[in-house]
Amino acid sequence: MTDPGATSAGGRRGGFTLLDGAAMIVGAAVASVHFSGVVPGRLTGLGWAFVWGAFAGVAVTAAGPALFVARRFVRRAAGYPRVGDATWAVLGLPWLFTALLRAPKGPTAPPGELYSTALTMGIAATSVVALAVAWRRWVSISKAEAESIAATPWTNRLGLVLAVAWPLQWGYGLLLLEDSGGIW
Repeated sequence: MTDPGATSAGGRRGGFTLLDGAAMIVGAAVASVHFSGVVPGRLTGLGWAFVWGAFAGVAVTAAGPALFVARRFVRRAAGYPRVGDATWAVLGLPWLFTALLRAPKGPTAPPGELYSTALTMGIAATSVVALAVAWRRWVSISKAEAESIAATPWTNRLGLVLAVAWPLQWGYGLLLLEDSGGIW
């Protein structure tokens, strides 16, 4: 039986594993906390498509820290983490930590301003990191370096795509900020 983390002849690491699936479920749970304020009767078909797209984006991004922990400390894959893996983990941190602020309900819940401020500051900080990574790994590299990225694990490649797509994080955040009224 081969090790799913072993390098194949093409240089690629194993594909999607059970631990990766568990990390994605964690990301979906975090996203569900953030989107718990969606009111079913207030959205039309196009609105729901927009919400589900944003939900999927937050879920994938929020899975980064759990995926990082699973692959780094549980699976202990050789050559892990790479730049994209670490970037994905960093991009997911604001969603993970602010979900802890959003989850409590009732009189002991933190004020909505704390959630909004923490999410805004967290996305701002991680977007600067993502912009620096995107510039260094996508804009100012040679063709040979770009081809070497294609031979890396899927988590590294997806992390680098998320680094390039960092403006989407701002869009997701704006949907959820209570100060801006959100979409619900």
